[in-house]
Amino acid sequence: MQSGAINQKVTPALTSMNLSPEELLTLIAQAKSGDSLAFEKLYQHFYQPILRYILLRVGDRDDAEDLAQKTFIKFYKNLHNWRDQGYSPAAYLYTIARSVLADHFRGQKARKLENSEDILALLADRSQNLQKSVIESEEVHHILDAMQDLPDIDAEVLRLRFIEGLNNQEISQIIQKNQVATRKAVSRALQRLRNRIYKDEK
Repeated sequence: MQSGAINQKVTPALTSMNLSPEELLTLIAQAKSGDSLAFEKLYQHFYQPILRYILLRVGDRDDAEDLAQKTFIKFYKNLHNWRDQGYSPAAYLYTIARSVLADHFRGQKARKLENSEDILALLADRSQNLQKSVIESEEVHHILDAMQDLPDIDAEVLRLRFIEGLNNQEISQIIQKNQVATRKAVSRALQRLRNRIYKDEK
């Protein structure tokens, strides 16, 4: 792959490619050896989930698209560091996205989520986990608002577990905690979210 190729925006697929874990590992191995088509398939597979994850943090579609692009550039430049250690490639990519977001927020505060149409449209892409009728309901707006009032780590694990659909092993790699601590963090975050929603409804 030519070094400058990734610095130009690739047109993302409207929906993520449906690839098995084995296929993803094969594509990464091919991309590491310089196969540009393999990297483009990885980009198409992960673009929408990574964009959704970032948009839920920054609240602005243009900023989210720029940061998603930076994430994939960083992913490409660090492919040589990839080692299959039993974690999914998704966990590795979300770790990079988290680092890109940390750089973005350094010296500034996170923006409140205002572009709900963009966010709900991206959430609807997770149709295998969330029913569209629920996505479009006021309940989702309420949940997203409540999540903004949680501690950062609570909101983070809830996004990764229930919006991005990652398992505890993948989340543990991203937040750099062991699986027991991660499972407790998810449970604690859920309880705080329930308490926050209940408080708002009183």
